[in-house]
Amino acid sequence: SSLDCGLIPYKQAYEMQLKIFEIVKSESRPGVILLLEHNPVITIGHNKNLKNLLVTEEELKLKNIELIQSDRGGDITVHSPGQIVCYTIINLALMQKDLSLFVYNLEEVIIDVLKKFGIHAMRIKGCRGVFVNGYKIASIGLKVKRWITFHGFSLNVNNNLKYFDYIIACGLRDHPQTSMKKILKRPVNILNIKEEIIKSFSNIFRIPVNKIENF
Repeated sequence: SSLDCGLIPYKQAYEMQLKIFEIVKSESRPGVILLLEHNPVITIGHNKNLKNLLVTEEELKLKNIELIQSDRGGDITVHSPGQIVCYTIINLALMQKDLSLFVYNLEEVIIDVLKKFGIHAMRIKGCRGVFVNGYKIASIGLKVKRWITFHGFSLNVNNNLKYFDYIIACGLRDHPQTSMKKILKRPVNILNIKEEIIKSFSNIFRIPVNKIENF
């Protein structure tokens, strides 16, 4: 199932994931995809590494950017309006117990969606996520508990890339961020992208994805 949550705070989305996790686990369901945007927030991966944060916590407060310690894999990243965050609470025990394949397929979903908008995206060996001409356009960070995944990916659509100046995103100095808006030189309809993510997810994972209003 997929649920569009609009623009919500990071903590609220995390609580939703925990709630869905319990339902997926106890009822042995295939899972839920949450599609949403966040207010400006910098999240740190479970490595708790702050060396890629380039500003002080005081400066972040002044700029109204939250700083949150997350329990996902991966390094530091930033979310802000115009970036689609796709949280995947998926029961791999009902599919294939293969996390590498799951990450590969998530990247495939992103590559497939971008192709529909005339953007040629690719993987870079040794890096998680999706790239266009060496620039990073999508990031992946996951946690898995009892073969159920949490967190997911973020795709830069119309978001303000200036927020990435405050960090070395994902610790990748050589792959600055880009967005669909920057590549296409026009804003892109977020709802269209959400629709395409659902379609690609359904095709690549070979599971029907029905929209729900709540859970």
